[in-house]
Amino acid sequence: MPRFLSTLFALASLPLFMAVGTAWGADEIEEAAPSSEVVDLLEQDELPNGVAFEIVENDRAALSALLPEIQANIWVLRQREPELPIAVVTHGAEQFTLTRAEAVAHGSLHAEIESLVMDDGVNVVVCGTFAGWRDLEPDAFPEHVEVATAAPDRLEELEAAGYTLIRLRPSLLDTPAEDPWEFDFGQP
Repeated sequence: MPRFLSTLFALASLPLFMAVGTAWGADEIEEAAPSSEVVDLLEQDELPNGVAFEIVENDRAALSALLPEIQANIWVLRQREPELPIAVVTHGAEQFTLTRAEAVAHGSLHAEIESLVMDDGVNVVVCGTFAGWRDLEPDAFPEHVEVATAAPDRLEELEAAGYTLIRLRPSLLDTPAEDPWEFDFGQP
């Protein structure tokens, strides 16, 4: 009888473990650690007026690779200050994975970004200038994504408003150390 009870307990606990594991990204625990800059912010007595995460890479996979870290950063910051304004400003080749045309190919990323905006109140911004260089109009992006005229100017505005800027770089990819402003100008 005790063996039966322990087996029953184990089976009954499995859905709970799976639900918690899914919510916490159990298969991505190591990848989902908050950035060291965010950990440093949390050690300060006062948080800034907001936090802006900047992504500017010549790698279309960068946003997907950084999404677990972005989510971990938002989670720990909001644990401390639930109303803290947070922005994600993406203005490299990775921003093109957010176009409407890429919604099917990057469905999971689109759903997660929409959730960040709609459920978590995060402002997700792309660069209209860089999109224009690729002949993309602002309506090429979903309505929940802000298309700034120029992302560097938007970052300056956020910094002037008291935001701390944190540049995120993908550590899981072979990201070249070259100048991030030298982009491949192929089709988005």
